[in-house]
Amino acid sequence: MRQEAWQDLMPGNWQNVFPGCDDQGCGGIRRMWRRLWSRHSWIKLQGACYCADECFEKAVIPCFDRARTPAVSTKPIQHRIPLGLLLLSRGLLTNSQLRTALEAQRTRGHGRIGEWLESLGFATEQQITVALGVQWRCPVLQPSAVADPHCARMLPLRLLQNFRMLPIQFVASTRVFYLAFSDGLDYTALYAIEQMLHCRTEACLMSRSRLVQSLERIAHQPRQGDLHFEGWRAPKEMARITCDYVLKLGAEEVRIVGCGEYIWARLESGSDFSNLLFRCPVPELDKPGASPKLSIASPGIPA
Repeated sequence: MRQEAWQDLMPGNWQNVFPGCDDQGCGGIRRMWRRLWSRHSWIKLQGACYCADECFEKAVIPCFDRARTPAVSTKPIQHRIPLGLLLLSRGLLTNSQLRTALEAQRTRGHGRIGEWLESLGFATEQQITVALGVQWRCPVLQPSAVADPHCARMLPLRLLQNFRMLPIQFVASTRVFYLAFSDGLDYTALYAIEQMLHCRTEACLMSRSRLVQSLERIAHQPRQGDLHFEGWRAPKEMARITCDYVLKLGAEEVRIVGCGEYIWARLESGSDFSNLLFRCPVPELDKPGASPKLSIASPGIPA
């Protein structure tokens, strides 16, 4: 070891070289030897620093446990003006047309009222989209607006498909992320994105057909860095899997957030990043013997 390196380890100096690990059970000497012999750098988790994979794995368990509890209510908002009444008040619909659409919806037992109005020819898709914008009090994306294709790579494809949302633009200077929905805003997804990317989200609405076409194009584009797991049961198992990928990918920072039925872990190393998505519908949470299983691995990422 060079003389300068030994001088750095002299009393009073070594603490600058080996800053404190946020694991309360990690001692200074133990931390120093770990740092000397470890092949990996310090790992940041939700803003805290950990000196080794053991410390990190222990700290990530409660993060997964907290992520299982939704931070934002996913119950639909009931106090908004019904879409049919909005169209009726604007003179775009008659009473008989609305009753016919409601009866078809009730008889078939599925579908949104807007879908039935459009399929019966009582309203156009654009009229329904504009009415949804009034209902949700948010702007409607102009048909001529073009989404930045690079924004789609910032978020996992599975989340885009699950929440039916499309990244439109990310302004790095102000850290504002613009996203579009087709069936109403999902605040669970918006909150998760803000927590994960340290940004502010702005939402708008766009027609369903255009959003579906955009998501299909994104799905056919080459993507790397998204890994999906099904059937997890315990936070300890998810922590172990995440720690394994941190070591494989050389990740320097990890953030974890709950997002609907998904738990999203983002692993960053410089400008590169990977997304781990753990999906578990509520009925599977208490299944005995359930274990995480890799369902889809992106090219170029070690499974």
